[in-house]
Amino acid sequence: MFFAAAVLLGVASANAQADVMKACGAEWQQLKTDKKVKPGQDWKSFLAECRKAKKAEADDEATPPEPAKPAATTAAKPATPATPAATAGEKPLTPGQQAARERIKKCGAEWTAAKEAGKIKAGQKWPQYWSDCNKRLKAAGQ
Repeated sequence: MFFAAAVLLGVASANAQADVMKACGAEWQQLKTDKKVKPGQDWKSFLAECRKAKKAEADDEATPPEPAKPAATTAAKPATPATPAATAGEKPLTPGQQAARERIKKCGAEWTAAKEAGKIKAGQKWPQYWSDCNKRLKAAGQ
């Protein structure tokens, strides 16, 4: 029974994809006929944009409108920005990962300052600089 439902869902999904492809193909042909294709746009980029638009339309149709919310009587709380350590749906970073990110930031700032001051060794690229800087900061306990 489960397999049959999965197959039917897969068929429905395939049919929906085929319908989107047909609709986007018709739009593309009409744009070409009317000579209204954006300069530099090809079929591949048009199809990507068209699919996004069709998906947004389908999502709008599938999502019922939200009921009006009552007016708030208390002061609104300011929004807190998401930290890299705790974004929605992801595991929090380990202390080692947090330390590595801090080292990357510090080394990046040092790299920028040294590059502007002309203190980078001839031929040295970011990967080599990062490696040296990372070793130095780890040895310093950061």
